[in-house]
Amino acid sequence: MMNKKPLLKPSNRQLRVGENIRKAISYKLQQYNFKEIILNNVTVLVTEVRVAPDLASAKVYVTSLGAKDNSEDLISALNSEFKKLIGPITRGMKLKKTPKLRFVLDDSYEKQMYIDKLIKTAKSASR
Repeated sequence: MMNKKPLLKPSNRQLRVGENIRKAISYKLQQYNFKEIILNNVTVLVTEVRVAPDLASAKVYVTSLGAKDNSEDLISALNSEFKKLIGPITRGMKLKKTPKLRFVLDDSYEKQMYIDKLIKTAKSASR
């Protein structure tokens, strides 16, 4: 039998910091004029920010509307552009450390659509 670490729930502080970062990134995406052209031509939704327990790093889950083909380019553009914007984003949050952001493509919607499709085909096959 394998010993697995129990999954710890995020603390209230982690959730608060994550939500504040999510709001700040969403605001920057709407207001800022980026050098990377792809960021100015696509609508990016920040679905979730998961902050590490030590608040030193955070995964930012994003999805784009209408730009499925170039999602890898979008993620690399976000990672490069937000390196210089993390200071202004977290300045008002009263953190000892500025978390290092890592943008990740959120594919949960596509997974959910796939599961729904499997359920529908299983229901239709059982009739």
